[in-house]
Amino acid sequence: MDMAQSDSDEIKPTDADMHWTGWALDALRELVQSDLRTKRMIERQQDRTPAGPDTPDFGLTQSRLSRSVRLSLAMTERIRTDYLMRREKRKASGEQERRRQRREQAAEAVVQAVTRPDDADDVERVRKLVRERLVEDEILDVQIDTLSPEEFLQAVCRKIGRPPRPIRTPQGMDDVAESEAAEGLADCEPAKDWSVEPDESGAGRPVPEPPKPDSS
Repeated sequence: MDMAQSDSDEIKPTDADMHWTGWALDALRELVQSDLRTKRMIERQQDRTPAGPDTPDFGLTQSRLSRSVRLSLAMTERIRTDYLMRREKRKASGEQERRRQRREQAAEAVVQAVTRPDDADDVERVRKLVRERLVEDEILDVQIDTLSPEEFLQAVCRKIGRPPRPIRTPQGMDDVAESEAAEGLADCEPAKDWSVEPDESGAGRPVPEPPKPDSS
């Protein structure tokens, strides 16, 4: 089981699949260690228990524990092999790099939405928190593909307990307010896949002809 431990140590949580694989290998390692401790305890109990009609069936218990250990070891190798196969497939298709970029873009979008640029400590703290949450939270890992960029940003903000920073504008300056609001949204938008699609507007539509003068 030492090999399983080393495999788990090498698997750092840089994506959700890797994080889950490391957790599964650690869980199996703990299960095997528990079974082995139980086997040793039963051996000591068997040595101290005199033979008789009421003697527990130590042999059956030991056999079942041994089978549990063998199955756990086999499952460990299967999980490790399956992960390596999935990783190579993702690399070949480019999916792994695309998902890494999307997580980075999402993290930066959240940082810009909930922190102030002049607070470097808070910026780095939120960036680290979001990166960890995107790896460890299976729901967010699915939502990154199913939600729109705006919805996903809101979902991540709720998970970390940091609402997006409001944009303050002077009263009585509607045009300026609209401009600053648009700039604020642009600041929260990550590049490429995470950019917000603009709404349809009247730009490009033909200008209506002026009304004809009344000939009466």
